[in-house]
Formats: sequence, structure tokens, C-alpha cells
Amino acid sequence: MAGMPRRRALLIVAAIALVVALLDQVSKAWARGWLTPGHEVTVIPGWLWFRLASNSGATLGLGTGLNELFAVLALIVVGAIAVLALRGNVGGLLGVAALGAVAGGAIGNLADRVRLGGVTDFIEVHLWPTDFNLADAAIRLGVVLFVLALVLDWTRRPGRDSLGAGRER
Repeated sequence: MAGMPRRRALLIVAAIALVVALLDQVSKAWARGWLTPGHEVTVIPGWLWFRLASNSGATLGLGTGLNELFAVLALIVVGAIAVLALRGNVGGLLGVAALGAVAGGAIGNLADRVRLGGVTDFIEVHLWPTDFNLADAAIRLGVVLFVLALVLDWTRRPGRDSLGAGRER
């Protein structure tokens, strides 16, 4: 699939990022206003709970206390996504939308890190190893969809028998 116009790709990334970041911040404000720390609220018995928590590290408790490092990494990720969108050919519309989800999640968690000194987590799912929030879900889903978009784009290219095939040299 030919790359979409750069301006269109950047606008799609920005629009999706804005929606994801806003939904994330609204949901976290609700969680901070209505949930009590340490108290679980059952949403779907045996599968889904809300429990307010704060996280100054990354997923699975990695890097606890390294809030500033993760804030800088979020800025780098958002900048890299802007560059990818401007360069074009990032897996078509699906790839561009996926990058928007990742950027929005990074921005949502960055806002928490800057304002609160850590990320607000409140969603707990059965068999998932850690609490998370909508930004985390958008990042994970965005990464999976971006990889899928790249694979689909690669399989549609003519002469893809070797690595690097389909690239102009």
C-alpha cells in the first residue's frame, strides 16, 4: 500500500492521540474521585475489578521510583511517532491509527507523571499480572496493531522474498 500523504497521517495520529489522552485523563479523574485506595470494586465478579493505585515505574512494577526517566521516555516515544508519521508508509491507515493510540497512551501517562508524580492505575483483570489504565491499554493495543499493520503491509509488497525487498535503493 502506498504511503498516505504526510499531513493526513500526522492529523490522524494527532486526532487519535488526543482522543485517547482525553479519555484516559477523564477515566483517571473519575477513579481518583470515586475509588478508595486499597478498596476493590467488583465490576464483573471473578473477572474485572476497579482498584485505585499509583505507579511511579513501568508495567509489572519495573523501574519503581524512576518517574522522571519514564517521563523522558514518553516524550521520546511521542517524538519518534511524529517522525514516523511524517516519513510516511507506516503500515497504511491501520499503522497510523495504531501509532496514534500509542502516542495518546504515552501522553496520558506523561500527564500523570508530571502532575501527580506517578501514573494512576485502576483496572484489574483476572489473569492479568498488574493493574493498568486506559493509556496502558491503548499502548499495548497500539503496539500489537502496529506490528500487524507492518506485517500486512509487508505481505502485500511484490518481491518480498528477502529482507529489505520492496524498498527502493
